[in-house]
Amino acid sequence: MEENQVSIKMIKYTKALKLISQNVIRSKKLESIKTDNSNNRILGRDYLSKVNLPKNNLSAMDGAVILKKEKKSILKIIGESKAGDKKAKNFKNGECFLVYTGAPIFGDDKHVIPRENFAIKKNNLIINSISKELFIRKKSSDLTKHKKYLFNGEIMNIRSIALAKSMGLNYLKVVKKPKVFVICTGDELINEKNKTGIVVSTNNIFIKYFVELFGGEIVSIQFSKDNKVEFVKKFKSLKNFDLLITSGGISKGKYDIVKGSLKEFGLKILFQRVAIKPGKPTTFGKLNKDKFFLGLPGNPVSCFMSLINFLPMYINSYYGKKIVNLKSIKLLSKSFIEKNNKLTLFQRVIIRDKKFEIIKDQDSSLINMLKVSNGILMRPPYSKSIKPNEKIKILLFDEIDNQKLLTT
Repeated sequence: MEENQVSIKMIKYTKALKLISQNVIRSKKLESIKTDNSNNRILGRDYLSKVNLPKNNLSAMDGAVILKKEKKSILKIIGESKAGDKKAKNFKNGECFLVYTGAPIFGDDKHVIPRENFAIKKNNLIINSISKELFIRKKSSDLTKHKKYLFNGEIMNIRSIALAKSMGLNYLKVVKKPKVFVICTGDELINEKNKTGIVVSTNNIFIKYFVELFGGEIVSIQFSKDNKVEFVKKFKSLKNFDLLITSGGISKGKYDIVKGSLKEFGLKILFQRVAIKPGKPTTFGKLNKDKFFLGLPGNPVSCFMSLINFLPMYINSYYGKKIVNLKSIKLLSKSFIEKNNKLTLFQRVIIRDKKFEIIKDQDSSLINMLKVSNGILMRPPYSKSIKPNEKIKILLFDEIDNQKLLTT
């Protein structure tokens, strides 16, 4: 009885997010991947450098290497050294080597003189001036062997990949991406197995894009008519997943069979009505200890908005890290906007010349209006009215379209 009371109650948007974060714990599933392919992946352990970097003392510029205690101003040139030479040669007072940037330097008693500070006459080096700076890159000044530089839970980026390769790491243990199983329901959907449908399926496009953008892995996308037997067959076809996402079939109608079907397989609903618009029927629950269910509305705009609003919390909780970061910027309102009601509103807006205005028709089935809009105004319950030229936070679709959502 208690579960039924909780599941039918409409809850606040913030409460729904909290329920996801409280129930989804950081994954301990790891896999080994090539370091080159680790961008935006989460490290599953600490890493120590396998090497010293530089491996030897190196010249920081083109010039000549002399002894620190050298007193003479005219020295005999006995050779040269360049980057890539395996060993550096030693020499005595009155002698020097010509060196090029990256050339190895023998010992710690040397000094490099930049090319502009000396002249060469025949086989002799004539010193004009000596700087206090040694111009030598010391051994291990960048990386020290057996020292920790990469850390458990760290988000890899292009800079840390370069560091890992320099550390001698060709493979890394990272957290496995959550495997996402998708079932889109509806007799009306046109797909390969339902040529007689009347509506082209678009929710599968949204789901695949956001899952992969946010750091998940699609393992299968299935389509089912509003038929319990067919839906259950689709569900039972794949067991290896972390999150089941469905679209459609989660309201209270005769043919909304998704939740009832899944309850027979142990689904515990954590919430199924959220005080938001669009996306009120959005549902979230547990299938077992580490398998979860996210039920999205069938209307394309509602599906799109609910993906933006709820999937990031699942992904961030799964990784134990805020890798998805929806960013907003402040823009000026073009006109007066009435105060909000009891719902959290996600209203599509059009932005021009750093000003926004709400699209008049917010119907959740209008895919063209979603395309025309280029941002979202999120309004908490009972928020005050907005005056013309008042600065308000707007989520830009450019951030989504250009894949700028991942924290680095």
